[in-house]
Amino acid sequence: MPSPSFSPFHKAGSASPADEDAATPPPAMESSPRHLPQIHSLSITSGLARSPFFAGKLIAAYSDLRNPAASLSVFLSTPQSKHNVFLWNSIIRVRARNGMFAEALDCYEDMRKTKLRPDAFTFPSVISACAGLGDLRIGHEVHQHTVELGLMSDLYIGNALIGMYSRVGSLGDARDVFDGMARRDIVSWNSLISGYSANGEWEKAVEVYGAMRMDGFVPDCFTVESVLPAFGGLGAVQEGQMVHGLVYKVGIEEDRLVGNGLIAMYCRFENLVDARRVFDMLVGRDVISWNTIIDGYYQVGDFNDALDMFRKMVTGSTPDLVSLTVILHACCEMGDLQLGCSVHGYIMRNGYECDITASNILLAMYGKCGSLIMLHNLFDRMDVMDSFTWNSLINSYVRRGLFSKGIELFKSMKQFDVQPDFVTIVTLLSMCTELQQSIHGRGLHCNAIKRGLDSNLFVGNALLDMYSKCGSLEDALEEFERMEVHDRVSWNTIISGCVHNGNCSLGFELISEMKVQGQRLDKATILGILPACSYVAAKRLGKEIHGCILKLNLECDAAIGNALIEMYSKCGRLDHAVCVFEHMNTKNIVTWTSLIFAYGMYGQGDKALRVFTRMEKMGVMPDHVAFLAIIYSCSHSGLVDEGKMYFKRMEQDYKIIPSFEHYACMVDLLARSGKLEEAEIFIEAMPVQPDISIWGALLSACRIFNETLIAERVCERIMAFDTESTGCHVLASNLYAAIGKWDMVGKIRRSMEGKKMKKDPGFSWIEVKNKVYVFGTGERLVEQSEEVYKFLEVLTGLMAKEGYIPDRKFVLQDVEEDDKKHMLCTHSERLAIAFGLLNTKPGTPLLIMKNLRACGDCHTAIKYISKIVAREILIRDSNRFHLFKDGFCSCGDFW
Repeated sequence: MPSPSFSPFHKAGSASPADEDAATPPPAMESSPRHLPQIHSLSITSGLARSPFFAGKLIAAYSDLRNPAASLSVFLSTPQSKHNVFLWNSIIRVRARNGMFAEALDCYEDMRKTKLRPDAFTFPSVISACAGLGDLRIGHEVHQHTVELGLMSDLYIGNALIGMYSRVGSLGDARDVFDGMARRDIVSWNSLISGYSANGEWEKAVEVYGAMRMDGFVPDCFTVESVLPAFGGLGAVQEGQMVHGLVYKVGIEEDRLVGNGLIAMYCRFENLVDARRVFDMLVGRDVISWNTIIDGYYQVGDFNDALDMFRKMVTGSTPDLVSLTVILHACCEMGDLQLGCSVHGYIMRNGYECDITASNILLAMYGKCGSLIMLHNLFDRMDVMDSFTWNSLINSYVRRGLFSKGIELFKSMKQFDVQPDFVTIVTLLSMCTELQQSIHGRGLHCNAIKRGLDSNLFVGNALLDMYSKCGSLEDALEEFERMEVHDRVSWNTIISGCVHNGNCSLGFELISEMKVQGQRLDKATILGILPACSYVAAKRLGKEIHGCILKLNLECDAAIGNALIEMYSKCGRLDHAVCVFEHMNTKNIVTWTSLIFAYGMYGQGDKALRVFTRMEKMGVMPDHVAFLAIIYSCSHSGLVDEGKMYFKRMEQDYKIIPSFEHYACMVDLLARSGKLEEAEIFIEAMPVQPDISIWGALLSACRIFNETLIAERVCERIMAFDTESTGCHVLASNLYAAIGKWDMVGKIRRSMEGKKMKKDPGFSWIEVKNKVYVFGTGERLVEQSEEVYKFLEVLTGLMAKEGYIPDRKFVLQDVEEDDKKHMLCTHSERLAIAFGLLNTKPGTPLLIMKNLRACGDCHTAIKYISKIVAREILIRDSNRFHLFKDGFCSCGDFW
């Protein structure tokens, strides 16, 4: 809620002698408005009206009755009035007090034309009129007049000037007047404190308040009312509480403005307990008291208490449009359509004139609650519409997925002479991001350029997000370079975009550049870059980011902890992932699921089962992803019975309907264990039509177990889908190649060429001395080419002595046997292993990453290599981790 407004100058105890005189009429003037004209008539007949003193009293009395016209009539009808300073002062004061500021200044100018010399009682009202008009130029002129007349030593004029300058925002002038005053009273200090506080100069307001206390002045209600917003704005809790204690000490706790100020301050501190305590003790509550406490609950997200206070307000007080606006915001945030309609009905029944702000909030509320009919009914009744109105309407349709309607409304704005603003563009760009439609996004980009909105930071960030998520990383980078200003959102968006589009190395470079530019990493930055560390297995950088997390005190954040578990587990450091898990104070379902998946990737199904049991005992309800993780873990550890049991429990105990992913995982579980016929029967018995991914899981296992009959039936099923899935076509082609049906291989490959489908090339990478080296299958190496190939020949000879025989069925081309042997030796993971062995110290473990699943022959070969070189070799393929040691693999051949 807005802080209580400050008085321009005269506060308690600040009235000038002339004010006191005018405010205290003789007994005859205390009559009711009905009797005042009679008294006026008697004064005329008795001749008293000719007296300037009595005329001044009449002018003041009519002013108190808000009848400035009658006051002017008395002034004009009094003989010699234009030559009497007292009467000029009276009529100027009347006009200033009745909000007729321009007329008051006109009177002042007329007075000066009569060559009368204004006195000390003239200027407070004149200065008040300058403040009311907000005219700094005239204020400076009047100030100069007081200097010329030698009146700057007058306390009341000085106070009035401080108030006027504060009100028009010229705080430097206000401070100059204050510093030049020979004598100051409490009003002088209050006026300056109020000016600083009302203009958001909170530090200076507090500084002046401290100086006032040092000068021996006791704060009054106006001091407290002025300084409380400053403490609230600065978040100075302890100092604010000290002022609260002072309120009771000086005995002003019952003042309503002080009470409202205390409520507002505690609301700024988000201390609704003390705010409510002050509110409950406040005797004379007004609408500002109610609005402040209601808005306080709303600002901290306690919408239920805000609504409860509103209901209490309605029973004992009359809400204003501010109250209703706040409560409509609460309805909007809660998505409570019924309550929102009730508030709207209350507004209509009680005759409130909804301004455009209230109407726009109603639009936003109906839009968020999904009531598009009510939304349009309200929109059609609105006489005035601004860009916010249209933005609310467009956003409501975009949020509901009605994108074409959103575009239609965007085009309609021009017909109503409302120009789209940056919010319009950002809303529609988010739609393009959602639809993955960069074409429409480019059109909006052009529109933004034409309207000069492209330099807006929010528009720039929305463009970065749209281009990145639509796969146009080059356009995103170009926009990033073009932007004059980058905030943390800009950096986070472009870094996340690089990772999203697979350019992890550029993402790492931008992280470094972001630090150089002085931008601090935050939660969004970390969550954006950690997946890149996971993808390329950049352990060193991952550890550096973990260090940043600790410096930023984000280690307790659940999302950060979950991302670290994934990063460490995918970088080959399962021990670190477990350590992060155990040190997390808050664990959600994602945390438990991440660790279960991690154990599954390493083939440690027994540990995954224990974690799942522990999760259930902790009262965490497993969801469909958690069951997917545990079945996956069973699949990669050969725990068939356990996997079947959890598949049944998912539906029986937790009422979770299995999805295609669960069925595919069950097929994988059965197939990896060699139960191919059972897997085929399971697929046929599925209550839903199996998709290509499920048949693909079975086909993959058929190839491993060399089951040609089932494999050919599955291939026919897959080819019947007429799908454009590259992976399944390649899988079928590889199967036919393995059994020597090269005619079918050719047919499938021609089909892929016709559909312009390309097989994903296989590649592996290894990090050596903080640099990542990438190797492609069958490609010539750039670095140490001869040394690597010679070393592979030596290894092949040593492996042959140990009993290794190449499995040529994993060569997927119709070539000679010797060529097949060479092709197997140049698979990307073997090149990476050879390079790693040549460039690391003996005994050092190797970590190799691979984008595709390792072939059976390479899996066998690496077992032999690990035994011959006496090293641990950790391979992460697209499915899981394989730890090769002393001729064995951790997967137990369930891979």
